Amino acid sequence: MQSIIQIIKVNDKKSGVKDGRPWELQDCECIILKETGEPDQVGVLPLPKDLRDNVKVGTYIGSFAMRADLRSRRIEAVLTGLQPYAVKQAPAPAAPKAA
Repeated sequence: MQSIIQIIKVNDKKSGVKDGRPWELQDCECIILKETGEPDQVGVLPLPKDLRDNVKVGTYIGSFAMRADLRSRRIEAVLTGLQPYAVKQAPAPAAPKAA
């Protein structure tokens, strides 16, 4: 499953210890874009460990996989990769012809 994502801000990493185990996470503020480049939805996207510290502001094709959350057991889409993407611009309207 793929989506066009515009990352507008990469948030700082957060970390701590819960139940004696260390944890760390990082997320980013994103806009999900329609194929036309128009905004569709806005939200926060958690980054997987292998992408933390490597993601920059920009537009990407995001690849996702379905996984069950270990605590809630809810099946959710999880980001698995990002590829840079150039948004397709609609053609400019033609200038009126001179009479």
